Amino acid sequence: MFLPSSRGRGGLWLALLFLLFPALGHASSANQADMQLQTDLGSMFVRVDQGAPLPPGGCVSGYAWHTRYGGCRRADTQSETAACPAGTTGSRIRYRLAYVLQANAYDIAYEPWGAWQDSCTAARASGVLDVVIAKARGSETGEHFPNTLAGNIAAQMVVNYGTMFGVTIYRPTAELNCIFSSGTTGSETDRIWSGQLAPPGSSVSKGAAGNCQLSNGNRTATLYGSCDTSSGGDGDFCIGRTYSVNVTSVEGCTVRTETRMGSQLVDVGNHYICQ
Repeated sequence: MFLPSSRGRGGLWLALLFLLFPALGHASSANQADMQLQTDLGSMFVRVDQGAPLPPGGCVSGYAWHTRYGGCRRADTQSETAACPAGTTGSRIRYRLAYVLQANAYDIAYEPWGAWQDSCTAARASGVLDVVIAKARGSETGEHFPNTLAGNIAAQMVVNYGTMFGVTIYRPTAELNCIFSSGTTGSETDRIWSGQLAPPGSSVSKGAAGNCQLSNGNRTATLYGSCDTSSGGDGDFCIGRTYSVNVTSVEGCTVRTETRMGSQLVDVGNHYICQ
């Protein structure tokens, strides 16, 4: 506290001295304070420091004097979470600083909340992707069953006089999903075929004709078709092939895949699986 110099205030200085010194003389050991009175002809300066066992200034470890909010305060970081907007998944979080007063834990000064930080992405769609990532043709087995394929998958899995093993993506888990179809002969002019999706996580095997085998947590599908191509010519015979489809990454709504025939890379795909 600073008081301007004035002859008329000399009596006031003396009165303050009489008020301060008795207080110093009667300070108890439980509430000690180091009080210093410094004055000259121009001004008077009163300084009060906290005595033992507290350090000078009265702030214990973890607290520091805060010039804006006043008092010894501890800075705590607080967080708040919230749900992502409808139609998206993920989480949102934001932070703020709270300054807690040493002398009263209920006296808290709050800084404004920071901006929301979120990892919200569009929610994944249900069912499978309407695309066949890879397929291998096998020999005919004569199987016939109710067809459950539709759309683009059905168009790509049509097979006559043989079998077809394919793979797509089950969107809710971003994993590969096997597909199977079978074509046979009803008559010379009536070709019959039917197809179905395997349950998520299930492989399909039709013996020597071929298979769709899932592995690596359903992130790898091995497709084998015993008659994927033929030798041609008068002595035409089937030639089997094996394809390997791998999920290389899943980032938000995008699944990236690679398809290889042996060691040869034949396709790279980026597939959107959200709504």
